[in-house]
Amino acid sequence: MSIFVDKEADTSKLSDGCLIAAVCTALFGGVYEYFSFGVFSFYMVYAFAFLLVGGCGFWKIVGKRRAHIPAGMACLWNAGLATLTTGSVIKGVLDIYGSSNKLVLIFLIVGLTDLVIALIIGYGKRDHELEKEGDSRLS
Repeated sequence: MSIFVDKEADTSKLSDGCLIAAVCTALFGGVYEYFSFGVFSFYMVYAFAFLLVGGCGFWKIVGKRRAHIPAGMACLWNAGLATLTTGSVIKGVLDIYGSSNKLVLIFLIVGLTDLVIALIIGYGKRDHELEKEGDSRLS
């Protein structure tokens, strides 16, 4: 099954899922930092922000605009958020441990690439729908 199907994504479910994931990530970060003997990392503390702002906030705004969201865009957008959140948690763990690794940068690159591709898919789908409807906004 391909993720690039011609179905619409339910933005309220996507928003709720991102909110639940953000709360779980915040709880994980809090528990991890509680047992880290006073050492903390801002990457771990704010790892939930990607899901809260980029997920819950983004899907709420898109839902209010009543935009048609292709399922492929929703999958790539959420994959990008998950990649950024995971990278932030791993960077936080490494900071708390007192180590570093340049390979953590890959999470940022892949996550942002997923988000950009998702926006391109969503924007391309929007233009295609406007052309089908004969909308004058494209002229």
